Amino acid sequence: MKRSKGLRSRGRSLLSKHPRERGMRGLSYLLVEYRVGDRVCFDIDPSSIRTAPHRRYHGLTGVIIGRRGKAYIVETKLGDKRKIIITTPEHIKPWGTAA
Repeated sequence: MKRSKGLRSRGRSLLSKHPRERGMRGLSYLLVEYRVGDRVCFDIDPSSIRTAPHRRYHGLTGVIIGRRGKAYIVETKLGDKRKIIITTPEHIKPWGTAA
């Protein structure tokens, strides 16, 4: 039988939380103001998966180039290609912050 190549395949450890982190995040991530030109890091929050970028972008850094509604448009490089990712604030964090 052919192996499934779904969007979340082979991402169990990446897209799951540790037991003490289960549930929704606190509200502090919503209080961070991002501006155009800010560097951010992709940190996928598995509790809200509808607006999450693909797991290949987890841990990469990018630059905010705009907004689209509540979401941010982030430009990142994957290999030698330039990629545009549209995601909400729960999946990004300021670059250079701890944890």
